[in-house]
Amino acid sequence: MPLQVNKRHQVSPYLVFFIVYNSQVGIGILGFQRTIAAKAGYDAWIGVILAGSLVQLFIWMMYKLLDKADGDIVNVHSKVFGNILGNFFSFIIMIYYWLASLSVLLGFIEIIQVWMFPTLPSWILCSLILILVYYCVSGGFRAVVGVSFLSFIYPQITLIVLYIFPLKAAHITNLLPIMNHSFLDMLDAVKSSMYTLAGTETLLMFYPFIRDPKSSKKFAHLAVLFTTLLYTVSALVSFMYYSERQLKETIWPELTLIKIIRLSYLERFEYLYISMYLIIVSSLIALLLWCSTRGLKRIFKKKQKNFLIILSLLSVVISQLINEQWKETLDKYVTQMNLWIFYGYIPILLIIFTILRRRKQNG
Repeated sequence: MPLQVNKRHQVSPYLVFFIVYNSQVGIGILGFQRTIAAKAGYDAWIGVILAGSLVQLFIWMMYKLLDKADGDIVNVHSKVFGNILGNFFSFIIMIYYWLASLSVLLGFIEIIQVWMFPTLPSWILCSLILILVYYCVSGGFRAVVGVSFLSFIYPQITLIVLYIFPLKAAHITNLLPIMNHSFLDMLDAVKSSMYTLAGTETLLMFYPFIRDPKSSKKFAHLAVLFTTLLYTVSALVSFMYYSERQLKETIWPELTLIKIIRLSYLERFEYLYISMYLIIVSSLIALLLWCSTRGLKRIFKKKQKNFLIILSLLSVVISQLINEQWKETLDKYVTQMNLWIFYGYIPILLIIFTILRRRKQNG
């Protein structure tokens, strides 16, 4: 049976562009340049383009799967595995969404503490951010989409222009020679870029909330193209500005680039940049928590707000208790879950669902 969503809770197809963009652009863009260049060097920008192409394929697979199921990932699991086993697999994916939101939250808190407020306790920063997120998610999916729209229009379009400043001190010769790394090194860059470009898997939950979902497909592909170009430009600017040795020693290359901007009326421009970035991070956390709590509501048949409160409180407690080692472990597991669940499991699930559907149609 198709999953029915009230039309007043649905959004127009073109807004999928902003949702997908928001899901892909988080704190990863602030430091991914160092990670992807670890083995592939300054050929790593090619890995970003290849990873973007794979994400386009993944978008196509998700639309194919969700169109056949006429619902979200919970529907798909129920039809393939039955209610009990299906809900178990769905529960794992909902936990992933929450852990991904926690990873983003802790990463941004670390940035605020290092760059702005080193003595401010983590739980206070976490609470302040989650109050905004709770208010947003409580307003429903349309409110989450509205914030996603603002996170694109207000800060990001303005900040893209700021790449002009580092280019004044850039050295294009840093990129030469091109393609002088092995296939395995390039593969490592693609793998690192895949997680950086992660986020499109939120489509597995918000698909039923799109009016005429089939017509939204082109906007999803366009969003992935835009973010791929954004990450590629960001990588190229960083590679041309930093030497390879400098890049290895720079944790957040993007933020360090911002430090070179000097305005007559503003000395520390990175403070403004991080403050504006709060909109982007909050909208991403809101989207991930909405996906998680929406799925838990469908699995356990309880109010979505109850799960939102529980997960928010857990996040606050963890933010205060977690140390650097455990944070790195969390990031590692979230990365592995993303790669295995969505780029390994979903294609297999599509094949299984297609076979079962054909058998059913053939009687």
